[in-house]
Amino acid sequence: MYDPVEMKNTYDKMEHGKAKMSAIRAAAAEADRQGDIPFRMYFRMEICYESCFYGDAMDLMVVFPELLSLADKYPDTPATSFDRYIYENSMDHVLWIYKWVLSHCESFYQIPMEDCLKFFEDAKGRFLRYGYNLKPWYLIMYEFYKHIDQGKAEKAFHEYEKLPRDSNSDCAACERNVEIDFYLKQGNMQKAVALSKEIENFTLTCGERMAAWLRMKKHFMHYFMRRKEFDKALGYCRIMERNLQGETEYERWDDFLACYAYSDLGKALKIYKEHWKEWLNWRDPSDEFRFCINVCLFFRELGKSKEEEAQGSVVNLSADDSSTDKVCQKRDAMVKLSLDDTFPLYQESGVYSIPKLYDFYFNRAAELASKFDARNGADGYRKELEEALCTPQSA
Repeated sequence: MYDPVEMKNTYDKMEHGKAKMSAIRAAAAEADRQGDIPFRMYFRMEICYESCFYGDAMDLMVVFPELLSLADKYPDTPATSFDRYIYENSMDHVLWIYKWVLSHCESFYQIPMEDCLKFFEDAKGRFLRYGYNLKPWYLIMYEFYKHIDQGKAEKAFHEYEKLPRDSNSDCAACERNVEIDFYLKQGNMQKAVALSKEIENFTLTCGERMAAWLRMKKHFMHYFMRRKEFDKALGYCRIMERNLQGETEYERWDDFLACYAYSDLGKALKIYKEHWKEWLNWRDPSDEFRFCINVCLFFRELGKSKEEEAQGSVVNLSADDSSTDKVCQKRDAMVKLSLDDTFPLYQESGVYSIPKLYDFYFNRAAELASKFDARNGADGYRKELEEALCTPQSA
């Protein structure tokens, strides 16, 4: 017997991941067979949510056009019992999800610029026709243009600042965090600190009590990482690490890896060993770009450490030691890693050249930068790569 409520209750008990996504897809297929329009739309919204926050966000970009088509065909579809307490009807819910789609346009070079701009224009018209203002639209436009055109990005942000909040706006704490990040990227620490006070004292919160607070700490950590002040970034890294809530947004292990690379290489090496595979299989290219930069920072510092150890060994040799010339010969620093054969540079011996590992991640970051910049018609990703991997000011 068809029971959408029971299907919903069943997959809600499952852990996030492939099995849960399959269960939601099966529920959507059954709703299609039954011609249940409210749940045909709702289960697709659930796919969008699961893929956006716990899976492969590309699924969001693929499924959303189906959802939008249903919304256009049945614009007066009522909300289901699961979402009517938040949304007036299904279209209201669809417009909220549209913001996630716009936000992910920057994440995938596979989405042509023409399609990205079509999404933005279509969403703009829908928001206005439905009676909403463009405050969240401008905020997402700012995020989209950060790597493309700083002038357009800043203009969009200031347009966002002018508009009042309405019921289509993100929560006040989420918006405040974007504002903090904006002013940190402008180098205006005083403004950023002033904006952070209500989050610091938990006057402004988002969902779980610590969520907005952790997001704010992440922004300050990134500020000091961009400035190559890894000693200061490490303080925020440790705060986040102590307060992990099981959400991937705050488990910034690649950032932690980079921070520990300048203070505790043993800890950094442990993080790499635990997370290399999930980074290798990550399917969001903008995140992968960031992972690769942070792993490069780690292997650069690990290589320096190994070279210093080797130089120390040379100094300790007696002047007439016949092996001195051999030790002094230029050799790659090596590291022992338990990687499996899914790793492109897999070595059965488990011994890897650190320079080759660095080159692997650098070349991947450079390839992604090239693809994003080609899509964007800009050089923002290339510049970020160059700036991130220049010599740190303090280590």
